[in-house]
Amino acid sequence: MNTTATRTVAAFGIMLFMALAAGCTKSKTTVTPERRSITQAVYASGKIFPVGFHRVSSKVPGIVDQILVKAGDSVTIGQPLLRIRATSSDLAVETAQTLYGLADENASDKGALLRSVMADLEAARSKYVLDSTNAARTRRLLTQQATSQSNYDAAKTQFEVSQRQYEKVRDVYESTRRRLAAERRTAQLNVSIQRSLRDEFVLTASASGRVYDVIPKVGELVMPQQPLVEIGESSSIEVELAIDESDIALVAVGQRVAYSVDAVKGRTFGGVIVSITPRVSGVDKTVSVTASIDADAVQLLPGMSLEANIVVSSRSRALVLPREAVPIDHMVTVRRNGEEMRVKLITGVEDLRYVEIISGLNDADEVVL
Repeated sequence: MNTTATRTVAAFGIMLFMALAAGCTKSKTTVTPERRSITQAVYASGKIFPVGFHRVSSKVPGIVDQILVKAGDSVTIGQPLLRIRATSSDLAVETAQTLYGLADENASDKGALLRSVMADLEAARSKYVLDSTNAARTRRLLTQQATSQSNYDAAKTQFEVSQRQYEKVRDVYESTRRRLAAERRTAQLNVSIQRSLRDEFVLTASASGRVYDVIPKVGELVMPQQPLVEIGESSSIEVELAIDESDIALVAVGQRVAYSVDAVKGRTFGGVIVSITPRVSGVDKTVSVTASIDADAVQLLPGMSLEANIVVSSRSRALVLPREAVPIDHMVTVRRNGEEMRVKLITGVEDLRYVEIISGLNDADEVVL
């Protein structure tokens, strides 16, 4: 093959390669970032409750003897709600009184225990007085040279031993007397407690408001801490939301909330975060958050379920990419000025469709998928 033919074939090969390369390049799918508003929100579910909602419970077990209110009633502080009858209450008072009688007898000077300690004290005191007198007499004899030094030393030692023994028994008597007096006061207090518990079988309202539910029926057995009556404010409602522990760091008091209520189709309600409980539930790993809700003249009843989106961040005219265009490691291939390069993206606000790109891209770049 001559030189001219060889050059022609080579030129044709180069042109064919460039055409194929251009065709392959054009076949790659790309996406261009765009400018748009983006809002990041945290999803939560919850229920509507009256403000000040609480459940009244009994401190002791018993049988519901009488129900004094019904759902819908307005109540004031101290108003009776339920009467509960407990067969064990009188027995508890009687037992407490018996124990108090025993403690009172023990604490009196006529009590067997105090009489026994007092007898020991009298014996120790008598020996102390005797040994004191004997030591003084022996000392006088020693000064008159009528006895020996060893006899005096022995009498003095016996006196000191008796003195220490007397002081020890006296301390035992005083501590026993104080202990028995304290036991008497404790037993007396227990009588008062048992009597008050018997009186507390009439449950009363701890706050004014509206009765939303009376749970037990007459004749039903109820246990301590079991919810019996639900009470809350009559005109104000709020929302209790359950936020997943992985999202709670994004939530703050004052953030706006948008609600959709299951029972009210086609309506959106607004509100703000009011408070955040500083603990994670061990049951479902969520944090309880309280928020306000604007009912917009719609009757929303306590117990209604709803879904909420808490607006945690918002950007206007942000540079964004579709979520599927941003890999987990944030490394993308970018075509810039006709050349392809690997770029690390720094992201910001995210919603269900888009991710804000803070750095790594400009408006003219193309991301190769």
